[in-house]
Formats: sequence, C-alpha cells, structure tokens
Amino acid sequence: MFQSGIPYHETGTFKSRRTFLPDDQYGVALDNLVKGCTDILLLNPSGTHIFTGRRCVQPQPDWWFMGGRMFPGETPIESGQRLLKRELGLDITKDRFDVVCAQAFAFGMREQEPKEHGTTDAQFCYKVQLLNDDEVQKVVLDENEYSETEWKTPDEIIAGNYHPALKFAVGNMLAGNVLKEMETLEEKDGGGGGSDAEMAALAREFMKKRRDVDEVLKTAKDYKLVSKELNYETTVNSKY
Repeated sequence: MFQSGIPYHETGTFKSRRTFLPDDQYGVALDNLVKGCTDILLLNPSGTHIFTGRRCVQPQPDWWFMGGRMFPGETPIESGQRLLKRELGLDITKDRFDVVCAQAFAFGMREQEPKEHGTTDAQFCYKVQLLNDDEVQKVVLDENEYSETEWKTPDEIIAGNYHPALKFAVGNMLAGNVLKEMETLEEKDGGGGGSDAEMAALAREFMKKRRDVDEVLKTAKDYKLVSKELNYETTVNSKY
C-alpha cells in the first residue's frame, strides 16, 4: 500500500461506551454489523519468516493472521498494540507498525450461536518485525484457539494452500518492501539519490510484484479449507 499509514479522524470529542455483550446480544450485533479488525503479519528478526497460527475455532479454522477485533475509539495501530500484548505479551511501539493492505471478509460460520449465521469483517493489515530472540520466545498462542503454529516464508504462503486473504497480504507486503527500497534510495544524499537505472529497475520489480497480488484473486478458487477438528470444509470466492 502506498499510504504512509491508515489515518484516524476523530470529529468532535469521542468517548467510548463499550460494554460487554452476552453471547445472544453479540450474535445479534454480528448479524447486523461489520466488525473492524487489526491483523498483523508478524516477522522474525531477519524478516525472512512470518508467524502463522492454525485456528481450531470458527471463523477461519485454518492458518491465519495474528490480531482481532478493534475496540471503539482505538486507532488501528492502538488495536494492534493491545492485541499483540494480550495474545503474545509483546510490547510493540507504534513506529514498528507498517501498513500492508486493507481487505473485507465474509465468513459462512462463526463461533457464536447461531454459528451458521456467519460474520463479516473489515481488516486493516500491518506488518511488525520482531527485534530479537527475547521477543520471539514470547510468541506462543492459546491452545484452545490454535492447534499448531509455524514460521513460514512468504514464498511458502504464496505457493501453498492458504487462504487468499493471507496470500494477498503477503503479496502486498512484498510489493511494499520494494517500494520502501525505492523511497530509501531516493532519500540518499538529501533527496534525489540513486541513478535513474537503479530507480527504473526497482520500479519494474515493484510493478511485477503488484501484478502478482492481482493473480492471487484469480487463483482463490484453488484454496480449500479443511478442518478435521470441526469436521468442516469449504472454499473461497474472492473479488475486488
């Protein structure tokens, strides 16, 4: 994504009145509202692998992002900070969040009754790169929600049987990495750094990776979600 970040616009003075909803009331809310979510591609210190967890609960009982629901009054990054602290015990400063992409989801199933009503989400996706082994050691997920975890390379995710949303985000991250290289090169020597040939090469690489992202949607039908724990199988229809 070419944006430097995702702006948060507070018009007037907003005060959150968030309160706990019993499952039956939350189910009605899910039937009528699209949830805002902050999800994170969590990278190892070298930036070569992405942490993924295989969920064993609805929705999306398969390999997925870290993250979850936003609270009213939170910026997307503040939401990401809270979620990484709650789920993994990680204290991540705001400057370590790099925006990746935005997506929308509709899931045919959910954890709350009636499960077959499903749920819908709007996602803000960021990447966060861990700094050291101490942070890596904290990355352990709740066994009640995740059956297994793995550090995967971007190429593994792009080529494997993973949800198109995960592939789309990884593809955008790779394209964004090249765009960042272009920005770094241009900023050298006080601006205007790098030769035209260097910039042209990076621009071509960026455009290729940008086209690769669109290819993800064309192959979305190839993905099959199979959850043995829940005896559940389904496919995905992706579109712009």
